[in-house]
Amino acid sequence: MRGKHRNLLLHAAAWARSWRLRQRLKGLVNWEPLDDPQPGCTIVIGMCSRLPSVLLANLRCLAASRWPDLKAIVVAVDATHISGRETVEATAKAMFPGIPVEFAYYSEVQASVARRINLPCPYAWLSWCVGISRVRTRHVLIHDYDALILGPGLERRYRTFCESHAVVQGVAWYATNGVEEADHLVTTFEQLCDASWLRSLAPLDLFNVLRVKDGRSIHYDITLDVQERLLNPDQRQLEPMTADELVHPSQMIHQYTMFKRRPTKRLPCFSVPLIPFFSFLGGDDGAIARATQALRNSNSQRVDLVGDGTTMNLGLLDTAQVDWALKQIVQAAVRLSMPPSHAIYEYGTALYSSARSTPECVWKGDFTRAQRHWIDAASSPRIVRIPRLHTPGLQVLSGRN
Repeated sequence: MRGKHRNLLLHAAAWARSWRLRQRLKGLVNWEPLDDPQPGCTIVIGMCSRLPSVLLANLRCLAASRWPDLKAIVVAVDATHISGRETVEATAKAMFPGIPVEFAYYSEVQASVARRINLPCPYAWLSWCVGISRVRTRHVLIHDYDALILGPGLERRYRTFCESHAVVQGVAWYATNGVEEADHLVTTFEQLCDASWLRSLAPLDLFNVLRVKDGRSIHYDITLDVQERLLNPDQRQLEPMTADELVHPSQMIHQYTMFKRRPTKRLPCFSVPLIPFFSFLGGDDGAIARATQALRNSNSQRVDLVGDGTTMNLGLLDTAQVDWALKQIVQAAVRLSMPPSHAIYEYGTALYSSARSTPECVWKGDFTRAQRHWIDAASSPRIVRIPRLHTPGLQVLSGRN
């Protein structure tokens, strides 16, 4: 057997675990059919309540990319409350004058079940379903919490979607966990959907499921199973976004959640170095400096990178992964016209040190000419502080609960 699991016994055991998980989620969220949708699109964002400044970084970029058919934004929070709730909500709403921004919080029951399971996928599924239940427009965009939109790509994608007969549109074909590109199933992140079609299904239909197909062990991620079972290939559309349009450090919130669940455990960590940068973009001016100091003060690769008490084991972080993370940071900095920052340069250098990189590998990744120019300028110690990025009404948010 090929795919996710190498034999039927392993697949069957994983299927049983998945089935038990689905039973715990059954009935946790419900919605009514959307029979008379309003024109336009609603963006749904699943928010990690422990990282509120990441939301504001996300929205800061999204606000610059709004288009006329964007009618509403729903932020589904993975808790019954968030630290600094009034400030976060007021700041988010101020970014989108004329567009309703609604915050939807978990019920006590939803929060209790999610906390007991304490896995990334149920959190993502539940948040997106809570958000989708509030949608009133014809279309919905499932927007990842760790995605930064850096141009007008959403409007281009939306117009292409409306001109087609597609029911779902994504930026890439899913190609992992046994799913192959030839299956033509679009990834969930940055996925445009017909909202009425989604609401014609039961919320649990969207959740992960394991199946065997053509000798392949397949773990279908959120929405993938219903795409394959219920949609024809011509109802699934691919419309990529370029590197200049999207920064998406996949697994950032997933990895953070896993470290919250298993502090200090040696886990994949290639995306978590971007959290301090996202926090800075969201208005936490000290996030970069605190992360750099934490890396320098640590006698091991176990470090509280975010400053909220979460000890992360960076033992699996290598030079190539640091290159990848820093390329995304500099990509965003260049596209957002941020002045070169020596503080960010020093943070990157500290990450290389944590990854045990040799001196000749430090800041030598696959950077573009514009990115290399920014890095060279940032390397000068004369640039000693990060330029303050003002977000109206924002106070520094620690993310502690």
